[in-house]
Amino acid sequence: MIGLIISVGVHEFGHAVVAHWLGDPTPEKQGRVTLNPMAHADPLGTLIIPALMIFVMPGGFLFGWGKPVMTQPLLYRRRIRGKRITMAAGDILVSVAGPVMNVLMAFLMTGIIAAMVRAFDVPVSDPMVAALAMYLILNLGLAVFNLLPIPPLDGSHILISALHPHGRAFTDFMQQYGIWILIAVMATGALRFVFQPILAVAMMLIRLAVGV
Repeated sequence: MIGLIISVGVHEFGHAVVAHWLGDPTPEKQGRVTLNPMAHADPLGTLIIPALMIFVMPGGFLFGWGKPVMTQPLLYRRRIRGKRITMAAGDILVSVAGPVMNVLMAFLMTGIIAAMVRAFDVPVSDPMVAALAMYLILNLGLAVFNLLPIPPLDGSHILISALHPHGRAFTDFMQQYGIWILIAVMATGALRFVFQPILAVAMMLIRLAVGV
């Protein structure tokens, strides 16, 4: 649960810091350009839903979400190669930043596990190694889950920005029914087809870390 709160905080910080870098002062004014996880915690998505999942599905995959980072793309003024970044490109960068932060956290956990096992001779069976491995899996899961192109997930913002100004009908449909599609995907167990490859990648990283 604590790991989820931290991971969600890091994820939302990624959105906030990239929007700030692009020139939008909104996240900073709202206190979101910080690694303090409580600044990003959503009562429902970060606390209540994960707690219910632990109670209802002990040992299952845990996920949640934080408070959305509010941005104003019209304020993006960062210039790249002499040209001001477009709103669509800025939205894509901001949306990608959250999952990227989770992937970086997963690689960081891989490095820490490798250092513990190889440099400090900590047994693979040590509870701390197991906890870090679970945190690695959690971050990979959050990264991939958020890249699904279903509103309100980050993947939908990336897709909508990439399609802009084309594909308006598809965009309107997904914005109207996306949350119900997401609920259906979760309720039918279809997410296992997403999480099984995640577990495979996570186990590969863990094996690389411990040298087996």
